[in-house]
Amino acid sequence: MSKEGLEELYRQVGGLLDAHDQILIFGHKDADGDTLGCSLGFAEALGTLGKKVWVIIPPPVPEMYEWLPGYERIVDRPPPGADPQLVLFFDAGNMERSGSSVRHIASHATIVNIDHHLTNAMFGDINVINPDAAAVGEMVVDMLDSYGYQITPSIATNLYTAILTDTGGFRHENTTARSLEYAARLARLGASPGRIASMVYKSRPLTTLRLNALSLAEMRVEADGRLVWSTVTRRMLKEASAVMAEAEGIIDNLNSIGGLDLAVLFKEVGERMTKISVRSRGAVDAAALTAEFGGGGHLRAAGAEIAEPMEVAIERVIAAAHAALGMDDATR
Repeated sequence: MSKEGLEELYRQVGGLLDAHDQILIFGHKDADGDTLGCSLGFAEALGTLGKKVWVIIPPPVPEMYEWLPGYERIVDRPPPGADPQLVLFFDAGNMERSGSSVRHIASHATIVNIDHHLTNAMFGDINVINPDAAAVGEMVVDMLDSYGYQITPSIATNLYTAILTDTGGFRHENTTARSLEYAARLARLGASPGRIASMVYKSRPLTTLRLNALSLAEMRVEADGRLVWSTVTRRMLKEASAVMAEAEGIIDNLNSIGGLDLAVLFKEVGERMTKISVRSRGAVDAAALTAEFGGGGHLRAAGAEIAEPMEVAIERVIAAAHAALGMDDATR
């Protein structure tokens, strides 16, 4: 979308923000730094204007982000008697990603969908989608500027976290000069790069490292080293005394191996529910691969939920991965 087109959408959203005093903000389940940072940062900005704002993140909310300013305001549903007629979604590719609390959205509410995923389902009354943004955090900076809202040190901290995490600590291919410029500006406005990096990457509980070790021990390498995959099972969670949210960084460990084109992590959510996280390089499109299973995301990072036992999901996805790599089963 052109810069002019985005600015027009920002103006439309701004008019809605001016017209409503009760606002719901939704993030997505399996919350990451981008959805949390944007939701909390924007909520603070609206709160300073006297708006009543509720931030809804489907549980469990990752405890690793409990240091984010405003984390304590997160709820799993709007309070009784509230009648918010404006609903903002940040970083949600579809409404289902925001959990069962979407049923509390009033039928007469206006829905604004703010995202950067090319595969977004366009479920809003207004869809503000910018696939060129490395993180929705970049879009929120532009929106706050457009409305003349002050970016306080706490808002800057949330938005810096959003950009830092969605670029993998400025290591992913989606990192641009613009990303770094936004980060520098947010640092000048009060975000502490060193502290935030430490909290995100150097404050993991011991259980997280144990879970990483168990998963990496099960790592499989196929297709002449071009495909790497592993699993996180419920047995591993029990053995490590961990929760599934602690598996967040495992896919990036897999993706750090030299020479690969595709990394896949399978997470056993239930007996008949498996989540996959996919990272790609070269000509392989992660979003296209996950789209075969009802998922989506970005060219280099995507995911899906498959309503199948893990062993069935592994068979289906690995077969599709080999096809994406231009290889057949004989090469496995």
